[in-house]
Amino acid sequence: MIRTLILLPLAFLAASATTPAAQRVLTFEDLRRVVTVSQPRISPNGEQIVYVRSKVDWKADRNRSELVLVNVDGTGARTLTHSRIGVSNPQWSPDGTHLAFLASLEAGKPAQLFAMPMNGGDSLQLTTNKAGVQDYAWRPDGNALAYISDDDPANQKALDKHLDAVVITDNDYLTREATQSAHLWLVDASGGAANRLTSGTWSVVKGTAPVWAPDSSKIYYQRQPDPIFAHFVSQTTYAYDIRSKASADLGFGVDSDPKVGSSNSGSLNGVTGGPLIAVAKPRHGTLFLQNDLSIRSLSDGHEVFNSSADVDRNVHSYFWLGPDLIVSTANGVRSVAFRVGTLNMSNGTVNGPRRPGWAAALGIFSDSPVDFSGDATASTNGAIAFVGLRRDRPAEIYYLPPGSSTATQITNENAWMSDFAIARSEAFEWQTDMGSKAVGVLTYPVHYVAGQKYPLVLDIHGGPVSTSTWDMVGLEGLSLVQILAAHDYFVFRPNYRGSDNMGDAFLQGIVGDMASGPGRDNLAAVAALRATGMIDESRIGVSGWSGGGLQTSWLIGHANFWRAAVMGAAVTDQYQKAVLSDINEPFNQAFFNVLPFTPAGRAAYAAESPITFVDNVKTPTLILSDTRDQRVPVSQAYTFYHALRDRGATVKFTAVPRYGHFPTDPVGREITLRAWAGWFDRWMK
Repeated sequence: MIRTLILLPLAFLAASATTPAAQRVLTFEDLRRVVTVSQPRISPNGEQIVYVRSKVDWKADRNRSELVLVNVDGTGARTLTHSRIGVSNPQWSPDGTHLAFLASLEAGKPAQLFAMPMNGGDSLQLTTNKAGVQDYAWRPDGNALAYISDDDPANQKALDKHLDAVVITDNDYLTREATQSAHLWLVDASGGAANRLTSGTWSVVKGTAPVWAPDSSKIYYQRQPDPIFAHFVSQTTYAYDIRSKASADLGFGVDSDPKVGSSNSGSLNGVTGGPLIAVAKPRHGTLFLQNDLSIRSLSDGHEVFNSSADVDRNVHSYFWLGPDLIVSTANGVRSVAFRVGTLNMSNGTVNGPRRPGWAAALGIFSDSPVDFSGDATASTNGAIAFVGLRRDRPAEIYYLPPGSSTATQITNENAWMSDFAIARSEAFEWQTDMGSKAVGVLTYPVHYVAGQKYPLVLDIHGGPVSTSTWDMVGLEGLSLVQILAAHDYFVFRPNYRGSDNMGDAFLQGIVGDMASGPGRDNLAAVAALRATGMIDESRIGVSGWSGGGLQTSWLIGHANFWRAAVMGAAVTDQYQKAVLSDINEPFNQAFFNVLPFTPAGRAAYAAESPITFVDNVKTPTLILSDTRDQRVPVSQAYTFYHALRDRGATVKFTAVPRYGHFPTDPVGREITLRAWAGWFDRWMK
């Protein structure tokens, strides 16, 4: 099978006009004004784009979202939704006459499915499921929608009598009620009673979307053995047959994110052109590690393409563009897109030139100010709308016409930021003891003057299968990096082994080496930065959240040159993580290849647990955590805090009373990041 890999021509994006150097620097109060854009959905005729616009309501401590419709040339923008809460996931009907979306009518209520006529009139609420709607898809004829909803508790009467004991398997330590399975439903686009399609003790994978076959005969969906969150790693693709009302495993093994498309007619190497399905396939058997793109024929299951032969990167997202797929990944410090040509055939050959290698082709991105986020969609005429990431501004919506090599910015929601000085960011490489280079993002102090030295703060990403790119907003969802740079720190975001920006071998380097391998990488990065002569070596701080918190707590136990440290949601005891977290055993099996319930296993976990080295910590340390973090139990923060305090170390522990792995509400997020930046100002100014 000849395979074609063509980079999507986003290198020559139209850049907005530059502005004179601004004098003001950003503050947390300023960042409350940041407008977030997401989920651009281009109309089937390619003429309009709808997207989700979100703004901070500081007094109500919530993010207010709404749907905005705009022409592809950026004109005629208007708001479509009013008096709706948590608006998300817009989807055009196949003929473009209606727009569906998810929203709530009251704060605290689950999202339901709505459909809005585009020729005028209010939206119609289509569902009333008690648990709300998680995701959905239009049927190809536009007359119905398949959706996913959690079941109601089967023992509701017993629960009303407080008979609410829960059987625990791989649930997280915060579990207070039995987790319910999610299943497929069908509802007419004109409303009326919804019909349940599937049932059972198994569950549709929550947070995934159903996918219709082009002829409406089947619905493809992701299924796991039960509704326990940790078991999403066992998901496989199933097909529900509308006529027989039965589901069948497609037999692909563990995979995720199915997307159905069509090829041109013809055949190649015995594979008939026609409906194709793309799935993310884990290269090493677990979705926690590198995932490749696998394209298969739906007629016989034959694999048409696997990206591992051409693209040594972890696949983030993808969508069909005619007979081809547009795929997004991280590469270095960029978020990029490439095109996979599948069965786009003429005279039995795949159209388009085969490039000499993906890494070689990526050079054309070097002059582009905008990255491809993967939050994107295509129209039937081949146009693309996507969220473009920038180093100097929050993300905006961009439009790429069919066959064009130039994308145009069509929104300017954060024009106000042109009045502010924005710190510049660039890639910084260093050598690791793996024999390969690593690369991170170095952001300069806003008032940087060549020849002067400045303090340095490390902001280490979590994951670990993740990557810090030069996107201005960053992984925290608010530009902590810009705040620190405005306080005249260098900020370095290292992509250590386990990051998914440098290929499978680099990512795999973290297996069995959860803390110490990345720790050595990060220490080597600091040494390389010191060698530049730009860093005030007496003022170097370290920080990070989740996996970055793990790294921070390990690093302060293995070096004493740190002036200050901030560890958020930090894994300090791998054993606690293995038994209490919502990803407990599956995660630890993937990264340790052993469970901790034998003497040898316990020793392996202890060797990679920062609490083991707590006697060495001399750095003033701030510990941050949500009180109800299901991913990294707050008990780990308490353990490390008491261990440091009892040893007379300088330590402060601030807990934010929120549920989740990082505060999602504006006030909780700002409280956390203010404490983060304030700790460095206290100890490093």
